[in-house]
Amino acid sequence: MSRGPGLFSDFGKHARDLLNRDYNSDQKFSISSSTGSGVALVSSLSKKGSLCSGDVATQYKHKNTVVNVKIDTESNISTTFSIFDILLYSKVIASFKLPDQNSGKLEVQYLHEHASFTTAVGLKHSPAVDISATIGTPTVAFGAEASYMTASGEFLKYNAGVSLKKADCSASVIL
Repeated sequence: MSRGPGLFSDFGKHARDLLNRDYNSDQKFSISSSTGSGVALVSSLSKKGSLCSGDVATQYKHKNTVVNVKIDTESNISTTFSIFDILLYSKVIASFKLPDQNSGKLEVQYLHEHASFTTAVGLKHSPAVDISATIGTPTVAFGAEASYMTASGEFLKYNAGVSLKKADCSASVIL
């Protein structure tokens, strides 16, 4: 198990994965290569029904920084910058998709032994601000999340939950 209670978004992840992951009928062919300096290149071709699509993904790692760039066949470019441990136990993630100018997002995560906190803000004129916090241990965790719309000045989402994890089972309740 991981150190600390984890993120609120991970509550119920095992159940969601059980229902949604690995149940696809797609065919996928991938080629990957990496260098000693940390650059990885992955190319893949997927077949969904009678349609074929391909995308190219590149990942660059250097010390505490990871840059992911993905280009798909519809000329969309998805980019994610992740920087670990700017401050102790922290992670900063910036992501955007071109040509969609409103897709930018900045997220800051703080992961400690008994608490985690994350906030995400959209990089546009009137962004939504998402905040979540979790306290506890890797076995028992309590958490809450809220989403605030700056344009309307109101909360659109607010949830609270508890998560229990053991090596062979897990349970979560989210209200």
